[in-house]
Amino acid sequence: MNYGVLIPAFQPDEGLVALCRTLTEKNIPIIVVNDGSTEGTEYFQQLQQDGITVLGYAENRGKGYALKTGIKYMQKAGFEGAVTADADGQHTVADILRIAGKMEECPGCLVLGARDVEQMIPRSKAGNRLTRTLFRILHGIDLQDTQTGLRGIPLDTHTVPMLLNLPGDRYEYEMEMLLRSQELFPSGVIEIPIETIYIDDNASSHFRPLKDGMKIYSVLFGNFPKYLLSSVLSYVVDYSLFSVLYYCVLRQTAPSQVAARLVSAVFNFTVNKFYVFKGSGKKYNLLSYTVLAAAVLAVSAGALHLLVDICGLPAFAVKLLVDGILYVMNYFVQKKIAAM
Repeated sequence: MNYGVLIPAFQPDEGLVALCRTLTEKNIPIIVVNDGSTEGTEYFQQLQQDGITVLGYAENRGKGYALKTGIKYMQKAGFEGAVTADADGQHTVADILRIAGKMEECPGCLVLGARDVEQMIPRSKAGNRLTRTLFRILHGIDLQDTQTGLRGIPLDTHTVPMLLNLPGDRYEYEMEMLLRSQELFPSGVIEIPIETIYIDDNASSHFRPLKDGMKIYSVLFGNFPKYLLSSVLSYVVDYSLFSVLYYCVLRQTAPSQVAARLVSAVFNFTVNKFYVFKGSGKKYNLLSYTVLAAAVLAVSAGALHLLVDICGLPAFAVKLLVDGILYVMNYFVQKKIAAM
């Protein structure tokens, strides 16, 4: 495989030059992207003098933008794969070569270098555990290291256009890549263990905990906050309409409940289709929504009958548990249908 090493760099130190020179000794092509650095620019000049390709632009745009810049260049240059590595010395040449070797074994796969979470510094350990757990719960993707920057990315005609169109220009871009991994990399995702290295407690990192963290978690939670808002609004419509019909018009609970539920269901579907799952496919329609709603109702009723009527568990607790689980499951099913 014709691969190269892609290194996005912002305010680098001499460690970048040392890494690149060692890779050059292994006859590995290197593409460095200067992400609008105002300090350490002399190191980029040294790299250019060594014959290493250095791309760049005037203003800092973020790691995601730098990766897109490098990927676009590498595709045009005829590379079939890119091993992305950080510029701060966290990735060894040996691990970079191992990622490249695994790419040779599994063409089309996304290869991730997975660090040992137990060896991470406390703040990184906590963040990685949280995102890993949310990844598993919210998206059904089980990864050991969701924040690794050492990745083997295939550069084919299927993958590159999608990579360049992924939203996000900063650290959230790498999260988007993982969330869309099934679509981007049909051959699968492979994790291989790499060294866990932190230099001076990761003092050289340019990650902004508040700004970048919020962007990453907004990507991670996806449409769920909108889904939650849609549900609350639908409940308000349902409750308000039921109250009006019962107290002012029909004076009967059953027809008032049915009429209110029909209106709130249509409202909920409309908001979901055009706001929560904006741009959803043809399969996300009123019929599929109705079938799903009926299925959820049937499962809920069956579970309540089993756990309350037969097993004798307290109804108030069981209903909260069952409906809560079904609520989250309903979100994922709707999300999947909307993507079809």
